[in-house]
Amino acid sequence: MNDSNHLFYDLYQLTMCQSYWRSGGEPNAVFELYVRDMPHDRGYIVLNGIRQALDCIRNLNFNSLNLCGLNKLQRFDPKFIDYLGNLEFTGSVRGMQDGDIIFAGEPVLQIEAPIIQGQLLETILINCINYSSIAATKCSRVKYSAGTKEVVDFGARRSHGKDAANTLAYAGYLTGFQGTATVGTGMNFSIPLFGTMAHSYIMAFQDEIEAFRSYAKEFPDTCTLLVDTYDTISGVKNAIVIAKELESAGNKLRGIRLDSGDYLSLSIEARRILDSSGLSYVSIVASGGLDEYRIRELELSGAQIDVYGVGTKIAVSADAPWLESVYKMVEIDSRPVNKSSDGKKSYPHKKNVFRKCDSKGKFIEDFVVSDQRSSEFSIYTSLLSTYIENGKTIKKHPELIYSREHHIEQFAKLDNSHKSIIQPHTYPVTMSL
Repeated sequence: MNDSNHLFYDLYQLTMCQSYWRSGGEPNAVFELYVRDMPHDRGYIVLNGIRQALDCIRNLNFNSLNLCGLNKLQRFDPKFIDYLGNLEFTGSVRGMQDGDIIFAGEPVLQIEAPIIQGQLLETILINCINYSSIAATKCSRVKYSAGTKEVVDFGARRSHGKDAANTLAYAGYLTGFQGTATVGTGMNFSIPLFGTMAHSYIMAFQDEIEAFRSYAKEFPDTCTLLVDTYDTISGVKNAIVIAKELESAGNKLRGIRLDSGDYLSLSIEARRILDSSGLSYVSIVASGGLDEYRIRELELSGAQIDVYGVGTKIAVSADAPWLESVYKMVEIDSRPVNKSSDGKKSYPHKKNVFRKCDSKGKFIEDFVVSDQRSSEFSIYTSLLSTYIENGKTIKKHPELIYSREHHIEQFAKLDNSHKSIIQPHTYPVTMSL
């Protein structure tokens, strides 16, 4: 939001806001961000991006370079641009938190502010929530398919830009991945870093075993060897030689990685060879073209894989690459408003979201209610918290490690019928407005 080289707005937000400004008053408005429909095969959505969205709201302003850029467009009244130069967020924000389990129709962010402030936030807030939640949901499904097996994010190189790669690493760890290969994000958010080697490393040496030996010498405590450059089974046997050399020096080979071929048969054979050589502690890592559907097949078939490295299909959420998140005004000067067009109907009133659970804490049903009816549902858990009030931060969003713990706890409370990878059951959400 503060990037001096990038005014992250749709043009119509600025044109509408100049018209609001010229009309002389700034009515108070309530905007809500929610998902209109559930994506393909999704029985739930993992909310992500709230932490980032709150930062953008707090930093709503226009610096001198922004204002200069707008002046150069010659579209806006200079006095309106001066007005923007003094703008800051003075409203209130309620929202859920990263890691929450959500469903269509539930407001995840609610902005109550003078209409210009609320309107200007539309594009950046949808952008914060949209891909972040797509990625988190995809990662959650992958982790669910893998069961107790470890999962690591290898998706940076196929992500749609650096921001997406960083978001993916964050989303993976939020939803239970063991770590990421993306160094910067790992360092910034204390996410464990994982990595092996590329085929080019193997080919840079005269033969495979020489490459393995060189790498093991360099990293004797964290060595995972890529065994499929030439012939996978031969690669496994070469890795066993290196593992024995490491043992003699008081170290252990961490793992071998399969990156091509029939993962089922290769993992079973690799496990047999490793175990017969007294190397049951060596993990088998698989990577390359994996997603929740393929991992589910491998697990049901008895694949001997200990760690899944996931990349391309996760980075782009290949089977469901978009989320229909929307940002709608629901009140203006306490007057409820809504859109009634076919297929895109919205619901009026400032709202709250409540969750009903059974005696064991399992989710039963959610209720989206108008604020004035909140007291009727107060026996249930309210999912919206106040983060900002009259421009002042009154609650900070949890750090990633706490959001991760929160997600894992919440996910355990969702019935498995809604987690199904194919044709999940629909979770009940009741509108009580």
